[in-house]
Amino acid sequence: AGGTSTILLEVFSQKECTGESQVFDATTDEALCERCMDTCNRKFPNGLSMHDGVKSFKVIASGANIDPSWSIHVFAQCGGAYSYKDPGTVIKGAKPDHGCTNLPENANLFVFEGLPQHLPSELSTSYHIAYSAESSLYFGYQAYANYYAFKSSNQPPGTGYTRLLTSSEPDDLIDTIPTFSAPRIPFSHRYSPINKPDVVAKWFESDQAPTEDVIVLIDPDNWLLQPLAKYASKVTKGHALAQQAFFYGNPKVKELYQLFCEKNCDYTPDDAAVPYFVHREDLRAIAPLWRDLTMKIKERSLSEPELNQRFKAIQLDWCAEMYGYVFAAAELGIKHTIKGKLQLRDVDSPVTPTEEPRIPMIHMGRAWFPKGDPSAEQWRHTEGASFSYRGIQVWCKCNWTASHIIPWPVPSGSDFASRQTLRILHDSMEAFGPLPKSKYRGVASPHGYHVNFP
Repeated sequence: AGGTSTILLEVFSQKECTGESQVFDATTDEALCERCMDTCNRKFPNGLSMHDGVKSFKVIASGANIDPSWSIHVFAQCGGAYSYKDPGTVIKGAKPDHGCTNLPENANLFVFEGLPQHLPSELSTSYHIAYSAESSLYFGYQAYANYYAFKSSNQPPGTGYTRLLTSSEPDDLIDTIPTFSAPRIPFSHRYSPINKPDVVAKWFESDQAPTEDVIVLIDPDNWLLQPLAKYASKVTKGHALAQQAFFYGNPKVKELYQLFCEKNCDYTPDDAAVPYFVHREDLRAIAPLWRDLTMKIKERSLSEPELNQRFKAIQLDWCAEMYGYVFAAAELGIKHTIKGKLQLRDVDSPVTPTEEPRIPMIHMGRAWFPKGDPSAEQWRHTEGASFSYRGIQVWCKCNWTASHIIPWPVPSGSDFASRQTLRILHDSMEAFGPLPKSKYRGVASPHGYHVNFP
């Protein structure tokens, strides 16, 4: 709605909207929420802590055509900085015409609710979504699903999209999916994740190099659910945004960095994982260094097996490419804002119905039907027993049948990630048809599933 960029929250240190004050707009967000303000680690202009220190507030809106459905909800706990099962509701539905609102108890999280997907100020940043893949049966159905999710997730007009393909020649999906193709380097046969930084570097060197302000790097199994403009708009040159990595807070990352850094060694690498939201020129600089560092890390881990044991806690043996990225950014002094909930993994705790519309993308892997559902038996997997607490496993990307056996319909009561995984798989197959049988992918079999075109 017009004028939404002038929606403001003003908080006060005393009752009746007096004392010290601070103003926040609707683009404010925190590590674990968007369109929200968390008082933890914030101070009023006079240095007074906001935590348990906000005693009143008012909501300000100006401009024409303000959507009357939006409001502010207030919670007791710092739910933007820390995870709470129940952040404790204090007030729901505060609006501008309510005037000054005194808080009856401690309030530490203010959330803008009911706003449009994009605020006008967030639409000025162009962005391009890309991921790295090879040509195989395993990657083929993911490519269809990934592209379908992009097309159906209401990205702003003009948003770019590219599959970055490592292959000796373009495959048979290039007429369907926007693709940049480049041949693999020999090191790829020793460590296939090197393809990601290699093909990104080659993309920037090519005549197909992106021109958008921000590049959003995802994985093939990151399937979009929501527009990403509000995240891309927070990126500036030298300052990126990324998902909190599994190694978040582990001192072993800094210890590993000291073994490989050549400059800026006092820097603490950001604990970043995909999706990466990076300024175009920053990624142009990161990509070749990312490739070089990944090769150095992996070559040393192969020649010194004890290194893998030393850094077992951060999975050095497989994740060298992830450390190549964060170390390259560290050497270049490119900072990342680290956020949670930029993606929902299949194995993450189920989200509530209120949280579902806020999930930008899933990171698919498995899908479950509810226990006791009679339709589950025809799809039941024997693999995945360790996840039986989630329900009856009916689909897994680890299974060679994943490309063509899609459980459908999805029964009510299935968790959000399972519903979205199976919906996108089903709908992408309806939209694009079955994958063509060709030299570019193996046959559907335990052996053929992962065979990559050279």
